[in-house]
Amino acid sequence: MDSPLLDTERQTYRDAWAIPAYAQHSPGERCVPLFLDMTQTTMRSSVLDAGCGAGKGALALQAAGFARVTLCDLTREALTTEAQALPFVEVTLWDAHLVRTVGFHDWVYCADVLEHIPTALTMLVVARLLEVARRGVFLSVSLQPDVMGYWVGKPLHQTVQPFVWWRDHLNAIGSVVEGRDLMNSAAFLVKP
Repeated sequence: MDSPLLDTERQTYRDAWAIPAYAQHSPGERCVPLFLDMTQTTMRSSVLDAGCGAGKGALALQAAGFARVTLCDLTREALTTEAQALPFVEVTLWDAHLVRTVGFHDWVYCADVLEHIPTALTMLVVARLLEVARRGVFLSVSLQPDVMGYWVGKPLHQTVQPFVWWRDHLNAIGSVVEGRDLMNSAAFLVKP
């Protein structure tokens, strides 16, 4: 059963993805080299692209050699034609049954998502992602307010916090193996 929060979030992102300029921007695609560098993984069997948006990040992960790439998000409406060929699960990342819904994966890849989550739910989302990941969770988080929210009538970046806030909160529920302050964004590799 959907909640009012979920209904609101789905509609917000349906509206956002309808804006051509929003759909052109894909941090998920651009962060794959950073993910590969931070994880130093040669084991490329499975990865969950959590909050996949258009699926461009998932396609880049597949091109990087991951044998099984699964996508999940609030809605599949943003998926590119190419990404629609990959397994997709419609689910919220704070769902209590996330692991049962998406299964276990070696890695969870979550780029440009956490800042979109209401602050009260951000660490719950990370806890759910840690349950899914056998090896670790990669997070790329914007540290800046968004510019596209104006077009949908509300800010899209609901949790804008500095690097140290993210690092300290992530360390409270997992272990930050590596964190990089990239000025306007941050990247973290977190393990249970």
